[in-house]
Amino acid sequence: MRIIARALIVSAGVVGGLGSALAADMTGAEIKTFISGQTAYVETTADSSTGKAGQGVIYWASDGTALYKTPMGVMWHGKWEIKGNTLCPNWKEKPNVPCARYDKSGDTVMIIDTHSGKTRGKVVKTAVGNAENLTP
Repeated sequence: MRIIARALIVSAGVVGGLGSALAADMTGAEIKTFISGQTAYVETTADSSTGKAGQGVIYWASDGTALYKTPMGVMWHGKWEIKGNTLCPNWKEKPNVPCARYDKSGDTVMIIDTHSGKTRGKVVKTAVGNAENLTP
């Protein structure tokens, strides 16, 4: 019985390790395809640009402009660009936010701060266009 229990624990550890090993940074082209012209629903952490954990909505317009309804309900606006394999927002309300890597594992996309390495948030889902009709 103990052998079976140990085998199950080892198997779970191997499967769990494989899941994280399969996570990969998205390329700049993949990030652009993923966000351009899309509304992203994000679950932010305290390490996000706003410093608040909660639900946010970002419309990444294909012309390089962006609108962000923060977890506090405040609207931010600015521009975005792809630099290498990172997404770099430039919010008028909070300039000089570091770029972010997008790390994909299956259907889960995590947003990672390039300077601190901390997770800013997770993309919960996306929708085509300005799905929430966000305005500046």
